[in-house]
Amino acid sequence: MREVGGLDPAPGDVLVPRPSQLTMWWTGLPAAEAQPLTRSAGRRRKYPRKSLLLPPAPKPRRDDPQVLASAICGQTTLFTMPRTITADHLDRISDRTWPEWEVLTAVVAEVAAERQVGDAWRRLVHRQLRGILSIRDADGETAVAEETIDEVPRGVPGGTVEVLRRAGLLRPRKRHRPTRWPVGSCQGRGCWGITSRLCPGCRGWGRPNIGLCCPPGQCDRCRRSKLPVSTEHGLCRGCLIHVRENGTEDHPDFTQLQIAFGGRLAHQLRNVEGRLGYSPDRYPMRSREADRQRGRRLRPPVSDHLVDPHQLILFDTDRDWSRVARLTADKLPSLTPESEQIAAEFTRVSRRQNRLIDPDPHRHKASLRALRIVLAWLGAAAPVRERDLRTLATLDRNISGQRVVWFLAERGLLERDPALQIDRDALRAEEIIARFPPTMEDELRSWIKVLRGEGRREHPPLSSHRILVYLRIVRPVLEEWAERTETLKSITTKEFKAVLDARKPGTARAVHHAMRSLFQGLKQERAIFRDPTRGVTLPGVVTLPASVPSDRLAELMGQARTPLPRLLLGLVTIHAVTPTQAARICLDDADLAQGQLIIRQRYHRRTVYLDPITIELLTDWLRERQRTWPTSANPHLLVTSQTALDIAQPPVSYGLLQHVFERIGIPARTLWQDRVLHEAQLTADPVHLMRLFGIAAETAMKYVRAAHPERTGRPVTR
Repeated sequence: MREVGGLDPAPGDVLVPRPSQLTMWWTGLPAAEAQPLTRSAGRRRKYPRKSLLLPPAPKPRRDDPQVLASAICGQTTLFTMPRTITADHLDRISDRTWPEWEVLTAVVAEVAAERQVGDAWRRLVHRQLRGILSIRDADGETAVAEETIDEVPRGVPGGTVEVLRRAGLLRPRKRHRPTRWPVGSCQGRGCWGITSRLCPGCRGWGRPNIGLCCPPGQCDRCRRSKLPVSTEHGLCRGCLIHVRENGTEDHPDFTQLQIAFGGRLAHQLRNVEGRLGYSPDRYPMRSREADRQRGRRLRPPVSDHLVDPHQLILFDTDRDWSRVARLTADKLPSLTPESEQIAAEFTRVSRRQNRLIDPDPHRHKASLRALRIVLAWLGAAAPVRERDLRTLATLDRNISGQRVVWFLAERGLLERDPALQIDRDALRAEEIIARFPPTMEDELRSWIKVLRGEGRREHPPLSSHRILVYLRIVRPVLEEWAERTETLKSITTKEFKAVLDARKPGTARAVHHAMRSLFQGLKQERAIFRDPTRGVTLPGVVTLPASVPSDRLAELMGQARTPLPRLLLGLVTIHAVTPTQAARICLDDADLAQGQLIIRQRYHRRTVYLDPITIELLTDWLRERQRTWPTSANPHLLVTSQTALDIAQPPVSYGLLQHVFERIGIPARTLWQDRVLHEAQLTADPVHLMRLFGIAAETAMKYVRAAHPERTGRPVTR
């Protein structure tokens, strides 16, 4: 290694290859960290040499005891003076800690997570908390007075106050917060205490971007120069204040000027529109705020269309809400006192229902908008029509009427719409029947009449849902026949057998059963002469139920995370309750004290004796239901967000129950069969199975033969 150097070449020298500066390379350091061995004479380092071998010096702890020194705790203060705390003071105590600092740090993290803010907000709150706690110690207090927060520079975010309140360190305010308006005076008005700057009011007079015409000049009254002067009156701002307070008459020998203190003790001015050339139109931002305040003060009048409950209705028509739905909140008519009480109560109820599910306190605003539109336009003296709320919900996606319908119905303020009370299953059945030719349509209506128990002979009526299921089964077959005939009288046995042969065994049995019901009903009503399904039978297919492994059942309970799927899974796997039966269970059917659950089946009632596991699952679900929907009037045990507040009080849909088992990965029918088969393996008594699970004798014998084929007289085929 050798040291080389040289001087810079002269302008006339010829540049030839010359030695370059040697550098020192240390193992483990990149080339950028290597230090040169020499440097030219007369050149000084711009930055100090880095220490390559010694560790970096520790950062000094920043806790200046001279900044906000602690006083004796509990000492009475004779009088307090406002402090002037700057950002430099906060930097000098950036490492100061307190015994309660760990608690405050945890609360800051909790508030930051709720507000979804980052580390920058946490650092700002920590900085503000150090200043606030230092002021508390300097005053000798044990709690933070809310007045001391006003002394912290650059303002305090709302989260800091919330952190102190949750930590129990905030003391209520005893004096009012210092007002930021009106502003203090300045040198433009000759005040004592301010000699180098102007107040915001005087600075605003000289700004051309806000629309004021007050360029710097000489005042016609006080003869002072280089001050913003009103071109309309020729006076500076200080003279305008004096003229406003003392009038325009001055002493003949000299000009009167009021001497005042500066800063917080300065004489304060409030400009009034129309006085001494002041016009709020020259202040765009202030003008908009004034318009908003004026709009809040001037409430719109009450609607001229308020409904009188004692007025008779000549004829009833649907209202057109298209124009009203587009109005904003400030354009709607004012609410009557009764309407305001209803809207306030609806807000309280909605927030109480949503605060545990969604932290957003304004989640109900879509429903509140529908309620405010109806109450503002029609009033609260007469019940609100359900049809109006349903119509509003279809006009704007920001309007929701479902929750409003439930709320008003609970308080007797809703007029139900008879057109909306039609059974949905019956309505869908009518839509299916209307697609067929007139003659076939009349025949199907006669069949529906028989299924409802209204035929020539008395029969137990079927539900609308069951009738709809029958119609959906026979609809494909009837559509094929409707292409070549208009009546079912022409259907022959050969055509009926052809339909069964073209379908799979499972589908064929369903079609066979529904078609027998159809033609037997028509034969009973004497709508046809012969029954084409008579004498047509299908071979019996017996499928043996398969059991589910025990480890698979244990995994299923772990896959269900929420109380509703866990309860539903427990009822099916432990007590063989089908999902349809579980959806119809009412709250009155569950008796936790006796450990019993009533299952209402078609022709009888089944009593289920609950085990400790099912009681625990049922208790967890009841707590979750009460916590989520405390005001729900739905009598069913299982509810969702759609059915809990529905005025019709329907049970949960079969699609929801099916979705629960689809997410688990096993059908509910398989779990039900496994439970019945396991009980048949233990007892081999069909009567016991009938009493325990409420099944028919044929079904009980099927599972006994599957569990004990050696005890039956005939073999079981798959």
